[in-house]
Amino acid sequence: MRYAWMGIAALALVFVLLTPASAQPFGMGRGAGFMGPGAGAGLGLAAQPQAFTALKDALGLTDAQIQQLIELRKKMAEENRTLAEQIRAKRLELAELLKAANPDPAKIGQLHLGIQNLHQQRLARLEQLRTQTTAMLTAEQKTKLADLEKAMVSARAARQAVGLGLIVPPQPVPGTGAGAGMRGARRPGRAGGGWI
Repeated sequence: MRYAWMGIAALALVFVLLTPASAQPFGMGRGAGFMGPGAGAGLGLAAQPQAFTALKDALGLTDAQIQQLIELRKKMAEENRTLAEQIRAKRLELAELLKAANPDPAKIGQLHLGIQNLHQQRLARLEQLRTQTTAMLTAEQKTKLADLEKAMVSARAARQAVGLGLIVPPQPVPGTGAGAGMRGARRPGRAGGGWI
């Protein structure tokens, strides 16, 4: 019987560890893009319209649109911060429960389902934000946005192709600081580096 409890506790721990790390507040911190987790301008930059000049140019956004998008995003970040705190509290409670000699499997299941429910709420809010933000765009801007989404998919393949030496990455223009993110991707044959 004891082994059954240990198995249940281990299974619950696996679920907790596999639960997405999206409990963090919605934002643009390390690895998070404008529409969700994962491109990093930092939350501080979100309040600065000039931080989005590339997007403004790509979509033809007005300063007013940028400001509206920033305000919506900040509001969503606050709402998701509350969810993140609830998720964190449930995870701590679950961790404590799993330390017990005889953890209650029903309570473990309830906590896990509670965490999943909070994640679903967060995802629903992100979708709501996407609906609100895209509603601010003109038809032409929406078309350009669709092109940006396609480019995002292509960008991953392009980075992998650079990594395998199939294509040469763009070289920075001297004095602009561009290309800082391509540090390890040098042309083959150059002194001190290459792709392989």
